Order: sequence, then structure tokens, then C-alpha cells
Amino acid sequence: MPRVRKPALVVTFPTTAAAMACEQLCGEQGLPGRMIPVPGEISAGCGLAWKAAPQDRDVLAGALDAAGVVVEGMDVIEMLEFVK
Repeated sequence: MPRVRKPALVVTFPTTAAAMACEQLCGEQGLPGRMIPVPGEISAGCGLAWKAAPQDRDVLAGALDAAGVVVEGMDVIEMLEFVK
């Protein structure tokens, strides 16, 4: 399968507990994205990040803020993805 660079929203967290809280919240509320290791282009406090489409930024930011999940950063970067 070929790989192409596509923009992705990467949400980073200061602690693993915050990353796990994000994963749980997103699962419970059906929010888009998935947990990934922090990409090398980004430095973050813990080694986990939430990856979603850039257009999902406002939805995720609002839900995480409302739930009190501490976010370290939200960056859009180019990431390699497999295409069918």
C-alpha cells in the first residue's frame, strides 16, 4: 500500500493520566480520533497523543475543556498515512 502525507491534528498531554482520560472521554462520547505515540516532530510531556482530522479541533477542544482534561498542545502536522 502506498503512503501519502496528510494533515492531522495531534493533541498532546502533560501526563499519561491526561492522555488516558482523553481516550476514555472520546470513547464514551463517540468523538473522532485514536491514540498514537507522540510523533517525533512534536515534543510532549508524555509519550501519547490523540490523532484526529484537523477539522475536528473545535469539537475535541470543547469536549476536553468541558471534562477538565489538561491538554499540552494541539498541532496540525503532516503525517504519513496508508492509502488503499
